[in-house]
Amino acid sequence: MADNMDMFRKLSEHLILIIISFLPFKEAVRTSVLSKRWRYIWHGTRNIEFDERAFVDFRESQEMQASQRRGFMDFALQWIQNYQGRDIDKFQLTLSKPENFNGDIQRCISFAITHNVKGLGLDFSDPTWAEDNLDNHAALLDLPLNVFGHVFLESIKLFSCNFRNSDFMNFRALKQVSFGWLELSLSFIEALLKNCPLLESLSLKKCWNLDHLEISGQNLRLKSFVADNCSLISDEIVIDAPYLRFFKYSGKMAHFEIEIHRSHMEEADLDFGIEFEHYDGIGTDLYNLLNQLYPVKVLTVCSFMLQFLPLGDEPVRMGFDMRIKHLTLKTSVHPFEFIGIRFLLNSSPYLETLTLDIGPRRIFGGYRPPVRVNFNRFWLERSIKYKCVQESLKVVEAKGFKGTMHELSLLAHMIIYGRVLERMDVTVSKEEGDNGGNENRYREIANAMLEFPRASPILQISIK
Repeated sequence: MADNMDMFRKLSEHLILIIISFLPFKEAVRTSVLSKRWRYIWHGTRNIEFDERAFVDFRESQEMQASQRRGFMDFALQWIQNYQGRDIDKFQLTLSKPENFNGDIQRCISFAITHNVKGLGLDFSDPTWAEDNLDNHAALLDLPLNVFGHVFLESIKLFSCNFRNSDFMNFRALKQVSFGWLELSLSFIEALLKNCPLLESLSLKKCWNLDHLEISGQNLRLKSFVADNCSLISDEIVIDAPYLRFFKYSGKMAHFEIEIHRSHMEEADLDFGIEFEHYDGIGTDLYNLLNQLYPVKVLTVCSFMLQFLPLGDEPVRMGFDMRIKHLTLKTSVHPFEFIGIRFLLNSSPYLETLTLDIGPRRIFGGYRPPVRVNFNRFWLERSIKYKCVQESLKVVEAKGFKGTMHELSLLAHMIIYGRVLERMDVTVSKEEGDNGGNENRYREIANAMLEFPRASPILQISIK
């Protein structure tokens, strides 16, 4: 530690400021306690983020929250008044209930603009708004007009912040755009993609009144697209993005038409967790969706997909070997999910990392498996082997482990048959169980796995 501090003493304040500017704002603040020399250096950081959650306790009364929020804004205004730097890279303001702070917010935004900010983020959404329901909330503030004159913005995030669609087209240098809790139109999205030729990342969260989603356009450079619980009039999603690398979708089941390029697409995250019904042919539609995402190397799927994917024409596996190297399953390790897990293991012969994100999920009643199975012995059947488990799987991560019989059986299968398995990391749940289970009990059950016979001589099992 002393050698590290000696090294920093040799650096000029200019170099230290450059280093601090790469830190998140909260971490930059913490550097002020390192020494007297460091006490005020962070005041010149180029990465500025004011977040009311560091000041406001949402468990308190409304009156107390209002007082805390006032203190937060006073801190932000004092800070920008004393700012020692010139240009800034990022300015982020997170403030719920902004109606009483219009003038203060305008001062913060003007500060960012006059310091030639490259990335502007304004989040006026309320943290009490539920993300998984169908309620829409009107935007609480309008984007000040002086922002539209700052045409060199490279990144913008607007949550619950209205703007005039026509003025937004001034931002032709944008590379990253994120909208949340806003009413948007398909025509605006189309115009955005056309008028922002450098756009690489587009994220839509809880946006509504979109007829459907269509992400396409001539010379489109988009590399990342996220649609998070948006409300569509017609559940149709069309994507024609040859350079797309990352696609995340959360919401109701939709009809997907996706055109991507084999050499670029790397990761997909599919979550239909808010879906509460299913229909005939759902398995075929899910199969077709995976078929369109065939090049992905990293895949995250939800419990809904595990339950219904095998109910299509192909109950055992995809008709081709998928290129997945890292598979994440959002699962409750319920028997109704088992055939879906088996489907994906069969389809991923090159799998290297398997992550089990264990937690409560919606399990649909009346489930009829496509084939006859004994769920109690599903993972103990010696006759069923998975190529990936025996030949390529190196890491298994289990998060939220509660030591149920099915969790133990699944992990035991990986330990007993994982010939090249190098590491198994088990993180026990901190939640109380329905039958009196607790963290200590979960850890006790997890420790029993240390005695399981291992196919891999180099396997290390850690219990956290």
